[in-house]
Amino acid sequence: MRIMTIKLPKFLAKIVRMFKGNKKSDT
Repeated sequence: MRIMTIKLPKFLAKIVRMFKGNKKSDT
């Protein structure tokens, strides 16, 4: 459970970063 709690934020951050990047630079 601890690993998931630590891994989840990183995974979420990765998705948010990709989502923001895609939205910012929509080529």
